[in-house]
Amino acid sequence: MKNKIPFYEKLAFAVGDGGCNFIWTTIGSFLTLYYTDNVGISAAVIGTIMLLSRLVDGFSDLGMGVIIDRTHTRLGKARPWILWSAVPMGVGLVLLFSVPDSFSSGAKIAYAAISYTIMAAVIYTASNLAYNTLLSLEAPDPKDRVTMSSMRFFCTMSVVLIINYNTMKLVNKFGWTGMAIIFGIIAIVLLLITFFFTKERNFVDVQEKKEEKEKVSVIHSFKILFKNKYFVLITLIFIINYTALGINNGIRIYFARDVLGNAALMGTLTLCFILPKMIGNLLYPQISKMLGKWKSLVIGYVLEMFGVGMMMVMPASLPGTITGLVLLGIGGIPHTAGLFAMVADIVDYGEWKTGVRIDGLTYSATSFGMKVGSGFGAAVVGWGLAWGHYNGVLASQTTETVNAIKMLFTAVPFVLFAVGLIILLFANIDKIYPQISKDLAERRLAR
Repeated sequence: MKNKIPFYEKLAFAVGDGGCNFIWTTIGSFLTLYYTDNVGISAAVIGTIMLLSRLVDGFSDLGMGVIIDRTHTRLGKARPWILWSAVPMGVGLVLLFSVPDSFSSGAKIAYAAISYTIMAAVIYTASNLAYNTLLSLEAPDPKDRVTMSSMRFFCTMSVVLIINYNTMKLVNKFGWTGMAIIFGIIAIVLLLITFFFTKERNFVDVQEKKEEKEKVSVIHSFKILFKNKYFVLITLIFIINYTALGINNGIRIYFARDVLGNAALMGTLTLCFILPKMIGNLLYPQISKMLGKWKSLVIGYVLEMFGVGMMMVMPASLPGTITGLVLLGIGGIPHTAGLFAMVADIVDYGEWKTGVRIDGLTYSATSFGMKVGSGFGAAVVGWGLAWGHYNGVLASQTTETVNAIKMLFTAVPFVLFAVGLIILLFANIDKIYPQISKDLAERRLAR
């Protein structure tokens, strides 16, 4: 078959997200700890830097999407950006974890702000958005896309576990810069594997040229987009979910060390949270078939609230924390797999209502929700630690600080999930989707 993708190419695609996560999961889970405990930057300042940088990052996604759409080289549209950004990704990670000790306090803050913003809003955006775009350019068969996405997910989760189990061991042995060099080299190698062993199929570019004349202006596309009520609601849900995830990732090491009393538990806590998602990813198609996407998302929020609620009432209990994180992971299954599938339904709804289909902009703008949510999550961690008077110099934190960490790990996500559930109640597209699908099929046949 002409466009059949060999297994080695599917695997080469999957490891690219492992490369991205050796960069971004390391940053999301450990950079705040490095800044507070080793560099001496206050948690409140860190939170503000990360929020402002991720807001810029969210808008840069839209700009990078336009740039990729207009890239035409012999290497393709997306693959060149994976190549061009691979080394800057690794170098950027090393620079982030190498704030010079000789700098003044103000210089350290400036260094952190500039390096983090360049890394988040420019280098990582170019690499990761190109990687995400590669799937549609590489795989013509929807079945291949499902398989490659599944392989990518398992690769990503495996890398997350490796990072959470080994980062502090590497830091203790080689220092923060040494750890970053090791992870940066691995990330570069994995991204280069993706570049060298994948290819974009020409049929995609030809199809784009055929449709180019039919495209509406960018301004008009945005006007149409924001008339789509489901798009607005689902973007808010993305912001809420990724704020909660950003808080969980950023505060987990503090919770393990300062509440449970053992930083080495970081890997175990991450495993309890991620393993249910890894297994659930395989089962979700059946779950969705039985319940529908919307109902499974509602149940997911309820389970997540039960999970963080259990940790609220048993905050210093390892069994209680493990049980709560497992529930949090199970509840997150539809919010990992189902939420992205719902975006495709929302694209169809927009076409059904307006007669104009804007796939790319819808997905780019939704990634804006993810980026802004991650920024809010990182900011909340920094501000919450500052509110609890966290002091990275102390061997053990005060009761006030420990209570703030507990609140960030449990109570704040509980409130976020409750708000998300309320918004979701107004976003039940499943009830009208059969009619949308029927009407769109009839319109296309009539053309």
